[in-house]
Amino acid sequence: MYFGNSLFGRQQNQMKRILYFLDYPFAIGGANKVLITQAYIMMQKGYKVLVVIPNDQNEFHIPEYDQLCKQYGLTVMTAKFPVYTCMESIHIMEVMEAYDEVRRIVSAFMPDLIHSIQLNITVEFAARELEVPHLMNIYQTDNQQFMIDWLKIYPQYHSADSDLLSKRWGEGLGIMTKCIRVAYESKGMVKKCSRKRTDSINVITIGVLCERKNQMEIIKFVMRCRAHNQKVMLNILGEDNNLYGTICKQFVKENGLQDSIFFAGFHLNIEDYLQDADLLILASTVESYPGVLVESMANQVPVISTPVAGVPEILKDYENGFLTMGFEADDIYRAFLKYMECRDRGGLTQITDQAYSTYLKNHTYLQVGNQLEEYYEMIMNDYVRNERSFLKITDIRQLFDNYIRSKKVNLEDLTTRDSLWFLYHVFMQMEKKDNKKIVVWGAGMWGEIVIKWIRQFGADELEVMGFIDVNKKGMYLEYPIIQNRDTVLDKCGTVFVAVADIQARLEIMNYLDRHGKVRNSDYFMVCNGPVRM
Repeated sequence: MYFGNSLFGRQQNQMKRILYFLDYPFAIGGANKVLITQAYIMMQKGYKVLVVIPNDQNEFHIPEYDQLCKQYGLTVMTAKFPVYTCMESIHIMEVMEAYDEVRRIVSAFMPDLIHSIQLNITVEFAARELEVPHLMNIYQTDNQQFMIDWLKIYPQYHSADSDLLSKRWGEGLGIMTKCIRVAYESKGMVKKCSRKRTDSINVITIGVLCERKNQMEIIKFVMRCRAHNQKVMLNILGEDNNLYGTICKQFVKENGLQDSIFFAGFHLNIEDYLQDADLLILASTVESYPGVLVESMANQVPVISTPVAGVPEILKDYENGFLTMGFEADDIYRAFLKYMECRDRGGLTQITDQAYSTYLKNHTYLQVGNQLEEYYEMIMNDYVRNERSFLKITDIRQLFDNYIRSKKVNLEDLTTRDSLWFLYHVFMQMEKKDNKKIVVWGAGMWGEIVIKWIRQFGADELEVMGFIDVNKKGMYLEYPIIQNRDTVLDKCGTVFVAVADIQARLEIMNYLDRHGKVRNSDYFMVCNGPVRM
């Protein structure tokens, strides 16, 4: 255990050097753009700033990182380090393996404060060892993530771009938090409502193509418009070389929508597309507060958005934008009719003017920069003032070395190695239960993996009752596939949800919730990630 706050011998309010860690090598998402912008703002305020770009195991990161950081004039370096979007998915072995490289970076730069994205546990351990306060930006989560009594390895300072997610993480981990809104610098573009009106509505949507961004429903919305003889042209901006992108492109082709829907791929300068857009649509099911809404308001492009997470904190229906009632194509279409009604009566000018005022009040570099600097100083003062007891990297190494030996863990089995953190906590929690009966939902590859984990990590008294799988009958791995789900759910103490498909996971989670089961207490997800709010 570690006690102390020497902060390299620094005193209060002497912050001069800030070290920033970005998240994934293969994509610049909204979170990366937020942190890069925050680094630029603090550099403009006179701080010495260093940005660390992540490399993968082959020393690769997408070149857009270098382009964007060069555009901002930021000093950068690269390193290999793991980050995670939820506590269940932490790979504790990766965390420990990356520690020495990250510690060397922190030690060499000697920052007064570290600011990172997502759960960067390796950076947190280096910060503890070198006595530097560490602030994390992390966003999407549900309350059930905090049902497990996780080991205390998380940063003690947090920020998010919405009040909802700031409060959720702060209360969930019992740490200091603050909502810092997305910063954006307006380029002073032409008002969209003053452009020449045409019969065609040019719609834009921005974001990596994935289930949670929900672009498929926007594509289906275009079909609704076509069915009602309303001409809509849709530009889809974002990385689309993935499975979901392929599915969306195939859907467009199969339904003859190629003349109305265009996949533009990833672009840094989205202002070029905003210039020609009449409307931005955001259909996300999981978000915090999307930066593209800020960019649209600043460039006076009307917005339709789902009411996801922190969006309704800023975007008000019929005031500075349009909110849907749900997350499907029909919901988007109904909001589109509100937009068209407002457009036809000449009311878009008032909407875009109020949206621009919202931008000026909440999202300028000046507003956000002052809030960020104030929060940094608050963190510095709190860190110097308060003594804390921390788990160090040596404590974690010893704990898991002992656990690996006691359970005879085969680290060559990658699914077990990658899930070791999760398995440690889940089976510790299950051992405390009186009801030792287990049901596995999903009689497939992941179901087989769960059985292997139960046999290796579970106590002798754990009893597998069988599998739930709506597509199969009979036996699987010598266990019955149970037909009466509700009866077995009443009897069991734990359910493992062993399916990978996101939509199937959501449906199963909703079913278990309705049955009175609580995630991370009564049931556990084998494949984890922020799939609902």
